[in-house]
Amino acid sequence: MQVAPVSPAPHAAVPHDLAALKRGNLNPTEQREAVAAQFEAILLRQFLQESVSSMMGGKSGDGGGGNVYGFMLTDTLADKLSQGRGMGIAPMIAKQLAPRGATVAAKPETAQP
Repeated sequence: MQVAPVSPAPHAAVPHDLAALKRGNLNPTEQREAVAAQFEAILLRQFLQESVSSMMGGKSGDGGGGNVYGFMLTDTLADKLSQGRGMGIAPMIAKQLAPRGATVAAKPETAQP
């Protein structure tokens, strides 16, 4: 049995491209999507923080080395969960950030292998 190598899913516009956001290379719609995706990741970090720290065998303020690994695990997990289609929070946030009266076009669903 042959397994194909894992490769990242192609994205037309990566919503997590904060470097492009800082440079100002994004149009307003892409800016809203990038900010909404980052906010979704922040919310996910908050939700995951307690559960991951309990998995790592410590309390959130005990000062052990598990806090460093727990933070890294929480950070990576939140970023990965918010990428791609995410948890569904980012599109709602982007819609709320859109100017009043502007129509937000839904992205077409792309088939992923």
